[in-house]
Amino acid sequence: MRILVAASLGLLVLSCGGKDDEKPAGEAVTEELEFAVGDDFFDDWKTYTYRNIRIVFPENHPQTGFLEDMARGYVGAIERDCQFLGIEIPAETLTVYFYTGYGQGMSSTNQEYPFAIPEKAVIHFWLPSFLGPTLMQYLLPKWQAGEPQFRFLKHGMIALLDYSGQNYHKRTQGFAADTGFIPLVDLAVDTNVNFNEERHQTAEAASFVDFVVYYYGIDALKGLYTAEDSFEAAVDRVFRLPVEELEDLWLGFVDMAAEMDTVDMSKANRPQGGQ
Repeated sequence: MRILVAASLGLLVLSCGGKDDEKPAGEAVTEELEFAVGDDFFDDWKTYTYRNIRIVFPENHPQTGFLEDMARGYVGAIERDCQFLGIEIPAETLTVYFYTGYGQGMSSTNQEYPFAIPEKAVIHFWLPSFLGPTLMQYLLPKWQAGEPQFRFLKHGMIALLDYSGQNYHKRTQGFAADTGFIPLVDLAVDTNVNFNEERHQTAEAASFVDFVVYYYGIDALKGLYTAEDSFEAAVDRVFRLPVEELEDLWLGFVDMAAEMDTVDMSKANRPQGGQ
């Protein structure tokens, strides 16, 4: 099964660019962010509303014909993400500021990549990008406040639900085949994991997160996400396995899932919490 919004939002392609000097790329920013433009910059922007999605955009935006598809895509993606996370669908209105492109977005916000401000229920978005990453930045604090000790888990979750249609299990299988595989013990302490800037660590991270939720459920992932002990101790506590055995189980799952052309990266239609 394909990811829910892949077909309707094919125009939303993966973001790319250099390192963000204002904030580590991949982190949702706070309301204290200093924009390059004043509040009145948005005064003459138009608004499109669909259910609890509010898209704010400049009148000359080249993608105005896709606003309904975009808004429906957000609604569907929120439902899928919340099902994956095991949380209620937010009742609040999500406001998406939709810039004309990378140039306007970066020059207006001083940010290299689209981003969310979760506490304001706001996303600042521009092409080229998929809608999934910023949506997960918005939703993750509703699932678990604070940053995880093991950075790869957060970036893996964001990549897993990026709605790109990429098969990260196949990527992981390829790394294992050419000796490029990063073992779990190394991935857990890797501070360079960044879904915006690389597709090696995050591919493995997304694959691992999918494996954990598929077989053990979202609560097991939360146990690892909120761990304050060492990675080895946390894995033993949550899974009752040494890291090496958990890794072997994961790679077995990878070999199975890599055979699918497009993986349904969500908990929907899967066994939940089975082992």
